[in-house]
Amino acid sequence: MTAVILALLALAAGVYVGYLRWAGPLAKAQASLGRRSRVLYELAEGDLENVAIELEQIAEREPGDATVFLALGALDRRRGRIERAKAIHRTVLASASLPPEQRVAALLGLGRDLLAQGNERAAVGALARAQSLAHRTPAALESMAMALEQAGAWERAAAAWERHEKAVEGRRRRESKMGRGHALAGQAGLSLAEGDDRKARRLAERAIELAPDSGHVWTTRARVEAAIGDRTLALEAWQRAWETAPAAAHVVVPEAWRWATEHPPVEDLIERMLVTLRSSQTPELVTALAEFVARAHPDQAAAALERVAGASAAAALALVRLRLARGQRDAAREAAMRPVEPASLVCCRCGVRVQRFRFRCDSCGAWDSLSTEGSTRRTFHTPGLHRDGEQGRP
Repeated sequence: MTAVILALLALAAGVYVGYLRWAGPLAKAQASLGRRSRVLYELAEGDLENVAIELEQIAEREPGDATVFLALGALDRRRGRIERAKAIHRTVLASASLPPEQRVAALLGLGRDLLAQGNERAAVGALARAQSLAHRTPAALESMAMALEQAGAWERAAAAWERHEKAVEGRRRRESKMGRGHALAGQAGLSLAEGDDRKARRLAERAIELAPDSGHVWTTRARVEAAIGDRTLALEAWQRAWETAPAAAHVVVPEAWRWATEHPPVEDLIERMLVTLRSSQTPELVTALAEFVARAHPDQAAAALERVAGASAAAALALVRLRLARGQRDAAREAAMRPVEPASLVCCRCGVRVQRFRFRCDSCGAWDSLSTEGSTRRTFHTPGLHRDGEQGRP
């Protein structure tokens, strides 16, 4: 009887010990999952400070999880703590047992850290190392192409987009083609600056084939044709540029006008402006065109401004000035008294409002996505990133 009792006690002890060994890791796993769920929720809510605290706590408990450190490094860069982000990425890269996909992610993160500091040469080096390790991983290739664009490494960016295009299908493949088109447009701008007009034209033509609905690409094509001296193609490209990117009209239209005044007759450009002005409903485009059309056709400019003045303070002001310049004081007073709805530029992909036009949204990376808030127009969802001062940004 004693032996039976001892055996039962031993069995119970064994079951208890086994339960503890099983329940302990399970409880830890559940706690870790709960923490990560909170991180995802706080990130979705935009609570970056709490996300950073949670990630730091997870990193302390799980020091072997490189993904947590990569996320923390990316978050530090967004918070402006660039030096710490660089230190985190370099620490992750120091691990000899780091999987290839995480090594690529760490190199991409380091490249973006260096870009944030303006160290473009070192950034391109880190991104080139990432490119050599990335083997048809769509997410890595897309991130790398965007970062290479930001660094102004247009040729490498085009190659990354081409590799990405081969690794994806459907809508993402079309977006990759457009991304490659923007990269080729960037190359065309560099070739033009170096005086190689023939290469610039070849690249711009290919860029148009890949991204035919991009204002950035058409602007580059217009600049190339203007430099080469093909007046017909330049006029067509200027018109396509302001029509495909109406929010950029205040940049594109004056540039086209300066070129036309240096290469007369300017009437050819005015005729194209009139074609667009008669049908456009976009306040930015109408306002930009009306300023120059009014010099030869003030009545048509005034009619176009009347059409959009209720949606744009700039258009209303331009109409008042035009009326006053023509001596129509009563009409100017009437135009000045009309209520105007406030409008601002907004990204049609992510909804972020911006103060100044760029060909690319700094928030989500979409090209040619900025439009007047509340307006309806087609959007072109193409990821990419643009460096300040390059051809695509006015």
